[in-house]
Amino acid sequence: MGKGMSRRKPLSGEKRYSMRAHITRKMFYTAVLGFLGVFFLAEHQAAAQGNAEAGARLYKEVENCKECHGDGGKGDGFILPLLKVKVEMHSWTDKAFMSELTDEYLAEIITKGGEALGKSEVMLQYSDKLNEQQVKDLVAFIRSLAR
Repeated sequence: MGKGMSRRKPLSGEKRYSMRAHITRKMFYTAVLGFLGVFFLAEHQAAAQGNAEAGARLYKEVENCKECHGDGGKGDGFILPLLKVKVEMHSWTDKAFMSELTDEYLAEIITKGGEALGKSEVMLQYSDKLNEQQVKDLVAFIRSLAR
């Protein structure tokens, strides 16, 4: 044995059981806290991301959404052929295309409009018509179309 090190006596059966129970309780509480943390984080993220059902209702109600983007978000709205400007619409059902767009980008184009992001001026800005939660709901709905 090294200098200053003492040899410990083996624990009695009762002390060993007490220590094992203490460690088991700590592991149990850690697991429970971890589970609760993941559960509440998932709930918070779902709220932060928006509600796709509420977004679907908004999509039908907000002026020009479905008229330009079409009922199913395929970029086939009835108003497109009537426009004087050529607009390239992408289908929101295209998983590959949609995977390249961040939620932040979608929220930004909804609130600021296409022209502000170097896209078509035909995409209007809705910052004065939609609140932050409504924008998140619309983004959630748009995302749901590509699943």
